[in-house]
Amino acid sequence: MNQSIFRVGSYFTARITRIEPPLEAAFVDYGAERHGFLPLSDINGYDKSLHKEGSIVIVCISKEENGQKGALVFSPLNADSNVVVHDLIGINTKSSSPIVLFALCSIAIVIIAIVVVTST
Repeated sequence: MNQSIFRVGSYFTARITRIEPPLEAAFVDYGAERHGFLPLSDINGYDKSLHKEGSIVIVCISKEENGQKGALVFSPLNADSNVVVHDLIGINTKSSSPIVLFALCSIAIVIIAIVVVTST
């Protein structure tokens, strides 16, 4: 991975992987080697019911990775239109669980069968 994009001021799409209430922080996967550290107070518009494990947020690096520690990041309400937001976690290409995919395929097959039967 090109480490030069993981610098202060860079924006990324991130997935909340873990919330640590005692630390009042979340850990986020934004595509770097280590997960970023996101204080809950640094999530603009933080809502406990919306911001949970698996939620997608936009983050900006405020302090780069150092040794064994991941980057310190914050989450603005939204990024300016002229800012590049890197998507290294592939939120648009990650597949759902196999059960969900099976259910969706089954529904599609049933719909196709109904269309074929009713049109003949």
